[in-house]
Amino acid sequence: MFSGSKIRLTAMRKEDLPTYRLWNSIESFGRYYNSSPIREESEKNANELVDSHSDRHFRFAIRPLDSEEFLGICAIEDIVWSHRVAWVSIALGPHYQGKGFGKETMQLLVNYAFNELNLHRLQLTVFSYNTGAIKLYESIGFKHEGTYREFLQRDGKRHDMHLYGLLTSEVVLI
Repeated sequence: MFSGSKIRLTAMRKEDLPTYRLWNSIESFGRYYNSSPIREESEKNANELVDSHSDRHFRFAIRPLDSEEFLGICAIEDIVWSHRVAWVSIALGPHYQGKGFGKETMQLLVNYAFNELNLHRLQLTVFSYNTGAIKLYESIGFKHEGTYREFLQRDGKRHDMHLYGLLTSEVVLI
């Protein structure tokens, strides 16, 4: 359930946090991961990834099958159990993007969400300029459901943010 052909999902560890904090200050990571200004994540906020536990949030570190190297982070979050709905997210470190780790991670997350957590719907947002992620999400079966027009401003330009959703009946390639 937590291993694919290239990667595995594990718990986040304290030793992952310095790398995660640094990644947040790198443009190629932060500009795709969230809408906040690029900056190093605070130690307090990073520690919450490891220390906080809830039945509404399932966070994982992404690692290769054969080592403890930290490749990225992914999550099923803000679960609304009464409706069986959750948000999913993924962020690979700058040196690990474009190598197939993202697709396998998303497949493992979707499998876990639908087959272990018994969720019905997953949703995510993605910035319009993140065409690689959009292609990945659509290849797994996520459907474009709406657009937050001109949601964010980067480098003097406005960019849309898209909402994507996936129902358990629409899953492709799990």
